[in-house]
Amino acid sequence: MKEGLLSGKVCPLPTQDVTLNLKNRNNAFKNFGYGAPNPLEPNEAFWLKKAKMYNAPTDIVKTMRCGNCAAFIQTPTMMQCIKDGLEKGKSSPNELDYDEQFIEAADLGFCELFHFTCAALRTCDAWKSGGSIKKD
Repeated sequence: MKEGLLSGKVCPLPTQDVTLNLKNRNNAFKNFGYGAPNPLEPNEAFWLKKAKMYNAPTDIVKTMRCGNCAAFIQTPTMMQCIKDGLEKGKSSPNELDYDEQFIEAADLGFCELFHFTCAALRTCDAWKSGGSIKKD
């Protein structure tokens, strides 16, 4: 965990360290069925495997996404941590700022289970019902 510079809030280290974030995300791909590779494509084999794992119909399993998982965190504080982490890579203050557009396009949040920034349209083997966390 890392303390925020201005707020005194604590940001999860993977939100501030892209190498650690990618390591944790790749672990979720490899060991916990994080995917689908491109959530906007049919990915029938991916969803069939999930349906067999959950012993549920594919159309139901396709609704079980990170964006509605109880471990998906999109609180204002967490979203600021994610944005701050993305801005750390800026080479100059004059560099174009697409961070907010990137966050919005991917509908990013933080996966509390596997500790990485996560895209809302994906899923994993540890999906938990209850919806995402949006309030600090």
